[in-house]
Amino acid sequence: MDPAGDGVGGGAVVEEPGSEAVASTPIRVTVAVPTFRRPAQLSRVLAAILSQSVFERDFVQLALDIDVLVIDNDPAGGAREAVARLQPTVGYVVEPTPGVAAVRNRALDEAASSRLLIFVDDDEEPTHRWLEELVGFWTVGQPDAVAGKVVSVFPVERNAWLTAARAFERPERLTGQPMRAAATNNLLLDLASIRRRELRFDERFGLSGGEDALFTAQLSAAGGLILWCDEALVIDHTAAERMTRRWFLVRAFRTGSVQAAINTRLARPSRSGLRVRLQCSAGGIGRMTVGVSAFTLGVMLGSLRHRALGAKLIARGAGLLSGSLGHLHQEYSIRRRRP
Repeated sequence: MDPAGDGVGGGAVVEEPGSEAVASTPIRVTVAVPTFRRPAQLSRVLAAILSQSVFERDFVQLALDIDVLVIDNDPAGGAREAVARLQPTVGYVVEPTPGVAAVRNRALDEAASSRLLIFVDDDEEPTHRWLEELVGFWTVGQPDAVAGKVVSVFPVERNAWLTAARAFERPERLTGQPMRAAATNNLLLDLASIRRRELRFDERFGLSGGEDALFTAQLSAAGGLILWCDEALVIDHTAAERMTRRWFLVRAFRTGSVQAAINTRLARPSRSGLRVRLQCSAGGIGRMTVGVSAFTLGVMLGSLRHRALGAKLIARGAGLLSGSLGHLHQEYSIRRRRP
């Protein structure tokens, strides 16, 4: 990538506790923002990234050489205008190959001279100390990846069904907790580790999603360490059109189908693909059975919570079953067909 001319940083000093300071070169960081036809949201996330304060820690003082890069998956270059007024501080490239996996691989290529690559989505908004917390946590032990916290906010209040289904809620974790896989909506990658393991995002998952879960699971399987940083917070601005029962259940179905595909791809050589598919199929049927029972109990008791959670289990189980039969739900192909 043609580096941004106004990166943050200069000389750097690293101090370990109880040791003398030693000079070091700046840590080069690429912050990558994949985008597809969301100019207003893109402007918001770029403003938040560019407002980040200078990195500072009690016992580590580092300078960062930061590149911000927008990777537009719209062949027509729909995001160009939103980025133009921020250049050269913000870089811009078009990746015409459809799918988020191709975009993420383009980020790996464009960040060839960087030590760290950070992904954040175009519909998110990093909080003020996000970059400090994310990179600061990495400097302490230099894990292979650091995943940060994402909290959803809504343009309108969630309806009763979505609340009962615990829609858009994410698991709570503690800082420093190891993870077997992670999403890329707030993720730092140590590119030295990624290059050493020759990892790439699988483009067969480009229009289904799940390429990030597979990528990070492969990193873990290769001995990589992924740690959670609860303080590195970004806000996910959930679109109003997603706040429906139908969208949520389709997403649950897609998640199930993707999980089956990932499990098959991660199968050890000693385990046949057929065996993994049978396990996914059994898991899908099991979830659907429990879901039907919960939904029926909800109807009998008049419990919205049981009905909503039952419906979610049915959708997730149906996705697992579908995925075990080789069907991978192409959620993002639907979005691309819209004008």
